[in-house]
Parts: sequence; structure tokens; C-alpha cells
Amino acid sequence: MLSLAVLVLIGLGLAASSVAAQDIDPVLDGEGERCPDGVADDARTVEVLPLRGGFVDPPVAAQITEVIDTAVEEGSELVVLQYSAQGGVSLDLDELLGAIDASTVPVAVLIGPLGTGAEAVGAGGLLWTAAHIRAVSSDASVGPISPVDLADLEGDGDDTERVRERLDAAGADPDLAERILDEAVGAEALADAGALTLTAQDLEPLLVELDGYTVTAGGQEQTLRIRACELEVRFHSLGLVRRLLHAATTGPFIYLLLVVGLGALLFEVFQPGFGVAGLAGLITAAIGVFGLTVLPVTWWAVALVVLGLLLYAVDTAVAGFGPLTLAATGAFVWGSLRFYAAESLALNPWLVGATTLVVAVFFVLVMTTLLRAQAGPEGVALDDLVGRPGIVRSVLNPEGHVYIDGALWRARWTGASKRAKVGTPVRVHGVEGAVVLVEPFETGGDGAGQPAADDDAGLPVSDDGRG
Repeated sequence: MLSLAVLVLIGLGLAASSVAAQDIDPVLDGEGERCPDGVADDARTVEVLPLRGGFVDPPVAAQITEVIDTAVEEGSELVVLQYSAQGGVSLDLDELLGAIDASTVPVAVLIGPLGTGAEAVGAGGLLWTAAHIRAVSSDASVGPISPVDLADLEGDGDDTERVRERLDAAGADPDLAERILDEAVGAEALADAGALTLTAQDLEPLLVELDGYTVTAGGQEQTLRIRACELEVRFHSLGLVRRLLHAATTGPFIYLLLVVGLGALLFEVFQPGFGVAGLAGLITAAIGVFGLTVLPVTWWAVALVVLGLLLYAVDTAVAGFGPLTLAATGAFVWGSLRFYAAESLALNPWLVGATTLVVAVFFVLVMTTLLRAQAGPEGVALDDLVGRPGIVRSVLNPEGHVYIDGALWRARWTGASKRAKVGTPVRVHGVEGAVVLVEPFETGGDGAGQPAADDDAGLPVSDDGRG
């Protein structure tokens, strides 16, 4: 069940990418007359990259640069970036802004659509000021732009200068630069300050308004020709890997991935062999660790979260359930509440509470019950099992479980073959710690009988490595 939950979590973050070409409808020409059916032979392409919120991070920046490069190589008419951004993290701003500055294809940024309360914070706002065409929906806002990069909370001192330079080039009111650095500025105020190219509620109205608009890009002045009957709109999205890495810059997602991944790995510590839960744990923990390198975290708080999980595992192993449980809970909660260095990334206390409850229940109840079931019946010592026959109930590769005298026991295969399949008759020939050592069961002259009684116990046979 744990493995299934982890894999579902990963699957939700791995939606496939798509690049599609489609026509904008209604299909009308510049005078409002209906155009002939189909797209003209000299169709002009508009490259569109819609982003669904979150941060402007390295995967998003790489996708933006790739779309701009594609537009320049193929001679597209326009690039449109439509997004709502909560800020930027771990960016090479000079490279990203340089791609826009060097582009001979105009780049339009639309903060929208209408009804979403879209915002352009941090690097998202700076990217908006750098665009050749700056558009917002009526309910959108731009700013605060400082800090541009959440991974550099102190800033490099260039944020103010970058914003001033971009807004001055746009002919905006000089006072806007100071204001937009520290607060969110709405569409009306942006228009009054002269920073706004136009107000557009969504992609289609934006394209309609830009037909015939003159803009300078890459040092070249050009007039956009965006008539619907000649238009091919090509949508881009983050690829599979970039989508996953982008998801890993979401604060709660990183936190949950790290907790689930470490929890799955600790689960494997108490199990013979290494199963699906361990593999899923490695994947989720690795993605979580990547996220820790992107977002600004408080490392002592991360250490407390890890310590809390380790204390829960130790508590489960010794079945203490007292002061150690309280210490584990305290470390986990305090570390979770201080997990991120930026106040805007602070985890919701309800999320921390729910996660703590799930973790405590998992280790204190689920894991304890599982370990007790593996320990066999009370009053039976492992040494008493030497010489007893049994049946393999989960593949011994080399460790797994065997069924002996009506109980399930952890066992290690010592036969000549690499592993023992489910249903293989075995015999206990020794004990090592909490594990019984088994070998192939062979009938011989000593009169040993077949372990048929074990098969009558009715325990379901499983091939998943867990019994």
C-alpha cells in the first residue's frame, strides 16, 4: 500500500508534455470578414508557452529560452509567455534576460488570464518588464519584484537597477520602479505609469489586439501581422523531466517527497531484501533532495525533520513508545515549521499537523504491528526452529519469509541456487540474529516427513517479496 501511494504521487507529477498547432477561433480577418476555410500557405506562427503558476525556476527558464530559440530559427511571428508566477528560484537571470534582448522575434508576456488573480512576483515580474510587449488581465498585478530570486534572499544589489533600466526603456514613470520593487501594482496603475502595452483578458484577445502593432525586437522595427486566417498557434509545455523538476520547486511538494521517501526507506530497513517501497523511496527522496538545492531551506530544520524520522524508527525497533516518541514528534514538528528560510514559503501548520499525525500512526501503529507479526508466536524461541521444515512464502533473494509451524518467520536462503521461489520446501539449519537460516528440504533416510502441514495453514501465497 505504501509503495502504491508513493507511485501514485509520482505519477501525478509526471503528466506528459505536448506541443500542438491549432487555429484561433473565431476565424476573422482584420476587417471582421470571415476568412476562407483553412490556413493560408504563408501561415505565420505564434509560439505560445502557458505556465500554470509556481516559480520561475531553471526548468522553466530553460523552456522559455528553448521556445525563443525555436521561434528565431523558424522565423515565427511572435512568442507569447502566459503565466502567473510566485517568484523565481536559482536562476541565471543574465542568460534569461539576454535571450529576450537578443531575440529578433518579439516576446510578449501576458499575466493572466482574467479571473485567476494572476500575479508576477520576483523574477516573474522582472521577466515581464523585459518583454517587448507587456500585457496583463484586468485583475492581474506585477510585483513585488524584490527579492528577484528566493534562493538569494539578500540579493546581489542589481535588482533595482535591472527594473529601472527595463522600465526606463519602456518609457514608464520613474517612480514606478521604486514602487513595483516593494509592492504589487495593478493593471490600472501600470497603465497610468506608462509601463503597460495593453490590457488583454486572455490569449485570443491579446493576439487580436496585436495585429498591426509595431514593435522593436533585436534592434529591428517590425509590424506584427496576426490575422486569424493566416495564423498557426503552436503551444508548448514543459517536457516530462522538466515538469517533474518544476514540481520539485513547490514548497509543500518537496517537503512531502522528502518525508515519504525517507519513510519508505526506513520501512525497508525493517524488511528482508529490498522491494518496491525501497525503490520508490529512493526516487522520491532524490527528487526531494534536488528541491532542497533549489529552494531556500533552513538546514538545521531539515536536519530536525530527518532526526525526527530516525527517532521514530528507533522507537519502533525498541518498542519504547514514551519519551523517545515525544522527542521524535517534537523534532519533526519544529523542523517542519521552520523548514524554509523564506517566510513566503513557510509550510501551512495544518499540513505540518496532518503529516505529523500520519508519520506517527505509521511508525507507532503500522510498523509495530508488522514487526510483531514477523516476530512469530510468543513463547517460541528461534533456536527451537532448527531442524523444522517450512514453506517459502515470499521469494528468498536471499532474504524473505517462510511459514513454519503456523507462523511467519524472517529467513535467509543458504542453498546452492541464487534464490528460492514461493512454495519451495525448506528446512531450518541455523539462526543468525532474528533471522532463521534455511536450506532445501530433502527427504532422506532419516525419515523426515514433508512439511505438508504448513500448506494447510491457508496463508495466501504472495510473490511480491513481502508475504
